[in-house]
Amino acid sequence: MKDISVIITDVNKRMDELEKLREISVSSSRTIIRMTKKIIHSIHLNEDHLPLLKEAVAEYDKLYSLIRDEPEILFSGAVADMMTEFAEACILSSVVMKKDIPSYDSMKITPQSWVLGIADCLGELRRVLLNHLINNDIIKAKDVFNDMEIICDSVLSFDVPDAILPVRRKQDIARSVMERTRTDIANALLMSRNVKNV
Repeated sequence: MKDISVIITDVNKRMDELEKLREISVSSSRTIIRMTKKIIHSIHLNEDHLPLLKEAVAEYDKLYSLIRDEPEILFSGAVADMMTEFAEACILSSVVMKKDIPSYDSMKITPQSWVLGIADCLGELRRVLLNHLINNDIIKAKDVFNDMEIICDSVLSFDVPDAILPVRRKQDIARSVMERTRTDIANALLMSRNVKNV
């Protein structure tokens, strides 16, 4: 048998590289998740969230450039979770800004993370809608509800094994969110009519 020390040295070097990339990806993923939470919070406060979104995109692009050719890191749990949160914030921003929803390709994320992110977006859109109802703006609330229906129908259209796309639980949540929101809209319309008739 030939001396394998050269191979061992090479393998150890490769493992060191992956370990460093993993540490970077975990730290960056946490940073991006914190940014996405701030973005969503700013949207609900009706603040200018676009500078925060730009920062998050820049941080994600920086991380992606380091790990795009490293499947062990790119498809790891920490990065996958971050991609879902990143997708949720970007999609929510697009919907409230009345822009086209970005594709998973344009965002450089996995299709699974995109689906899970858009599913989570429904809960945040419900909050946006409720804020409109609190402000007695039923027209805007109904507009958001129309967007929610389109998104919900899209989320419910997926019928694949959980091993490929673990979306079934989120589909159940989406149905529940839509039913509660439909009730809220109906109650608000009823109250509005009653007030007009007084």
